Parts: sequence; C-alpha cells; structure tokens
Amino acid sequence: MSRQSAEKAVRLPILNSWRRCQDAGLNPAEVKARLLDDLDLDSVLARAAQPVLDQVQIAIADTPSAMFLGDASGVLFRRVLGDTAMRTAVDAHGVLPGFSYAESDIGTNAIGSTLMEGRTCQVLGEEHLWEEFQRYAAVGSPVLNPLSGRVEGVVAMASLSERMSTRMTAMVRQTAHEVEQSLLDLSTARERALYRQFLESARTSEAAAVPASTPMPPELCQRDRLAMEDAAVRLVAQGQEAVVEIALSDGRTATVVAQLVTGSTDLTGIAVEAWLA
Repeated sequence: MSRQSAEKAVRLPILNSWRRCQDAGLNPAEVKARLLDDLDLDSVLARAAQPVLDQVQIAIADTPSAMFLGDASGVLFRRVLGDTAMRTAVDAHGVLPGFSYAESDIGTNAIGSTLMEGRTCQVLGEEHLWEEFQRYAAVGSPVLNPLSGRVEGVVAMASLSERMSTRMTAMVRQTAHEVEQSLLDLSTARERALYRQFLESARTSEAAAVPASTPMPPELCQRDRLAMEDAAVRLVAQGQEAVVEIALSDGRTATVVAQLVTGSTDLTGIAVEAWLA
C-alpha cells in the first residue's frame, strides 16, 4: 500500500494527530506522561464534574472500562474505574491524577487529541502513539463552558480494544454534556441571566451567527480556532460593541462580533458571536 493510500485509510482526526506528532518530533519509545505539581483539585471544573462522575461510577461498576476527566491542557483530574482488572491495568500504566496526557507529551490519545481537534475523538489500539495504550480503545469529548464557549476540559472513556462499544461514544458525550450543565449551575445568577438574554436575542436575530457556546466548526485548523478565540477574549475585555474580521487559512473570513447584552434589570454584559463566509 502506498503512503497516499495508507493515509486515505486513516480517519482524518487520527491523521491530523499523527502529523502533529511527527512535526513535534515525538518518539514512541520515549514519550511519557509528565507529572505536574500544581493541580487544583478544587477548581470549578472539578467541582462541576464531581456529582456527574459519581453517577458514572455507579453505571460502570464491574465493567471493563474507565472514565477520565482532564482539564483544558490535558492534565488528568479524576479517574473513575470499573472492574478490578481495569483498575489493575490503569494503576500499572500509572494513569493517575496530576499527570499530563496532552498530545505534546504522549502523542495521539483520547484526552490530548480531543483537545487538539476540538471535537469528539476516537482512538483505537495502534492509533495510540504510546505503546502502553495500544491495547485499548478510547473516546474523548470536550467539555465547553456554556456561557463562554471556552473549552474547560475533556471527558474520555477507555476499554480493552476488543470490548469497544459504540455506547462508549454516546456515554462520553452525555457525560460531557452533564458536566457542562453542572458548570452552568455553578455560575452566578447574573451570568445565567445574561446567558438566557443572549439566547433569546440569538433566537430573534436574522443573522446566521454561531453563538459562543457552540463548538468551533471541526474543519477549522488549530491556528484558526486559536485566532478566533483570542479575538473573542479581546473583544470581551474591551467591554464595548465591536467587529473583527479574521482571514482564515482556507481562504474564508471569520467575522467576530461583540454585542452589548442588557436584561430587564441592571444586567449588562458582552456576548460574542461569530460566523464564517
């Protein structure tokens, strides 16, 4: 099989990841998870995920699977383990809170590659760069802040490759959604009121805009996503209505608009919308 034919046989998110790993010069024999010593286990994400993962623990008890919560940089915050065999395997591989599973550290994996792709990402067996993970199949889904649209973290689920089930993808997406709703519950009343006002304004608008709480279109490259996110952050910081146009790498133009949102009381805030042309 030619290299071109081989690349066509690989799913695009995995091919993207492999290319990033190659560009970064990652060696499968040398990669390893990196331990960080400043983990904030009382972060908003950790608190929002706690009750959700407690329910996951009940759901996957005595099954050969595990679920993991990572932050926006790929650092593992919590693990929920199924049966004894899975617990033993996870411990043996040293998959522990505080270690980084960013793609830049261990290559293609469901935590780091999901964050880089900005969408649900499945990694099967030998698609993993790290040989320690090649016995497993995993799927990850990003956790978005419902108010800002910013990626707050990632939920990933793993099992032995031969036990992989399509239900894993559905469960990961549902878990990520529930964590997002928990994040919304932990936000202030003012933030929630502004969010409701923004959604109401978006529903009555004739513009084909993409709300900030919608994930970036998956076809956008990492550079374009970062450019749009940076523009949104700067517009919010300015605290006034403004428009920024960004030339994307594929020739399209992204228009990012900051709008003043006011409610029936003294609520005032800035909402950011974006659309592509």
